[in-house]
Amino acid sequence: MFARKYRFPARENRYLKILFLVNGTQDSAAAARAKEFAKCEENDEGTEIWQCAIAFRPVRKWHGIQRFLGKCLSMKPDLVYVMDTAYAGVLAAFCFRAISRCPVIVDTGDAAFALARSTGNYSHLQLWLIRAIEWLAMHTAEGIIVRGSYHRPVLERSGVKRVEVIPDGVNVLEFQNISVSDIVRCRQRLGLCDNLVIGMVGTMEWSDRYQMCYGWDIIEALPRLRDARVKALLVGDGNGRLRLEKRARDLGVADQVIFVGRIELEQIGLFVAAMDICVSTQSNDQVGWVRTTGKLPLYLACGKYVIATDVGEAHRVLRQIGHLLPYQGVRDEEHPIRLADHVRRLVENPEFRQRASGASSIALQEFDYGMLRLRMKRFCTEVLRSHSKYQR
Repeated sequence: MFARKYRFPARENRYLKILFLVNGTQDSAAAARAKEFAKCEENDEGTEIWQCAIAFRPVRKWHGIQRFLGKCLSMKPDLVYVMDTAYAGVLAAFCFRAISRCPVIVDTGDAAFALARSTGNYSHLQLWLIRAIEWLAMHTAEGIIVRGSYHRPVLERSGVKRVEVIPDGVNVLEFQNISVSDIVRCRQRLGLCDNLVIGMVGTMEWSDRYQMCYGWDIIEALPRLRDARVKALLVGDGNGRLRLEKRARDLGVADQVIFVGRIELEQIGLFVAAMDICVSTQSNDQVGWVRTTGKLPLYLACGKYVIATDVGEAHRVLRQIGHLLPYQGVRDEEHPIRLADHVRRLVENPEFRQRASGASSIALQEFDYGMLRLRMKRFCTEVLRSHSKYQR
């Protein structure tokens, strides 16, 4: 008696409501993606006009279930779109579907269980819960959106149906408009004017099992570049930052590294623009292969030469505009050596960096949110149409 039958509105009133449940705070990467997709309210290419709303998870994660479910009940959306597979958004969405028959789409950028198991930071009970929530999301949602093209076949082999690939994105034109004078001032302020700057953006979440986090390979590569006028610019924060700072001191390269910590999303483009070379390191396992990572589109949008491990979306898009390094397993002890050797080659042959001249074009073609938003909207429309009859 509580369930209602979903139908598309009549043609004279093509109006749909979509609710994004973001498993993250308002300043998280998941929130940024949801905000971009929520711009789909315009009537693009004759598709249905949508009204969009976003609910963000509070700091206390358990409270997110109540907040999300309350938002669903008050808005009564035609579609619930869950951003990432954390339990608060997934459980709230499926509870609402149980009483309303509202279809659910889940958007994920990771193989959640494989990632959690790889870090070694979770108990057996926590891993079991992560696996159960991920299975529920992947196998019972009306549609799945993944952000890496290699993730889809993995899910399809496990029996998951209706999977669409929509990678992490970026507003390309926004980053192309960063002025040269702003970049010069940023480099001056950081003391980077006379150096080749290699850098990365990421959350420095420490893995106890592998004794590493984002940026570890750059720190380990620097001792081999002491005489090359190379400095590192690391953007991000996390429980691994202090460990990286200590490692830099132990290796005697602390004066070659600038840690800028966590910065606002609006400022990230300027710091990336201040880099000469960007490093994108993903592990050579399921965790690494299923990802795009939001960093790669950002680096390309800024027109940067990217050195990446030969894994995932980098394997697909970087061959003609950057450099791919072989990588073994989760932590490859030889990787910093290969990274340092290639950076030295770029120091000695700066013309090689001209390969990156097409980077922003690739970003526009593959990762621009204007295009990705349309793909997301079409997929959601297909899910809705298959869920109930489209009224004419």
